[in-house]
Amino acid sequence: MEWYTWATESEFDTWHAAVITGLGMPWIGQNQATGEPQPDKQQTTAYTSCIEVAAGDWRAPVSDEIAANYPTNLGALSEAPPEPELE
Repeated sequence: MEWYTWATESEFDTWHAAVITGLGMPWIGQNQATGEPQPDKQQTTAYTSCIEVAAGDWRAPVSDEIAANYPTNLGALSEAPPEPELE
């Protein structure tokens, strides 16, 4: 898992929308014990999410496989965001 950066949240959203479509999301929930579909339960609707690290720096973790399969509008490789300082 690598971290990537985008200049705006909108740029991330454009890339992420293509990933969601390509992966066939949303995914219907399943019973963990039986594997039975549970359409009335919460669905998986996002591959990843981004955080604003600084102005012009929106970062999200992306697996190598997803990065390779969805390179269009993928942000630039980046470092993990800094850990928040505890008071």
